Amino acid sequence: MRGVKSREIQKWKKTAIFIVLLLLFGVLLNSVRKVYVKKQNATAALTKMQTDLTELKDREETLERSLKRLSTQEGIEYELRKNFSIARAGEEVAVIVSELPSTSTPPATLPPWQRLKNFFNDLFD
Repeated sequence: MRGVKSREIQKWKKTAIFIVLLLLFGVLLNSVRKVYVKKQNATAALTKMQTDLTELKDREETLERSLKRLSTQEGIEYELRKNFSIARAGEEVAVIVSELPSTSTPPATLPPWQRLKNFFNDLFD
């Protein structure tokens, strides 16, 4: 009888050890998955930072060119004329004003009842 009980106990021990090892494997697998997801996020962030860096370098070059242009008299004059619409001494400035559209409609496009109303309004005014 003792041999039968010891076999059952060993069978339960093996099953318990297998379940514990399976749980441990699941925990380790979950940890590996989390590390993989973090690596993917870090890689995506790195590529975004690299593209941002190239854009910022291009912007820096543009600003340096603008700064060099502004260090000359012609560059300062160009920026002043562009931003403030000013003229040099001795130059004349022409201001072109567009005609405002008419707010009243011509009588031919008015409906008949409106023309009649306008007629009586003009008659008594």
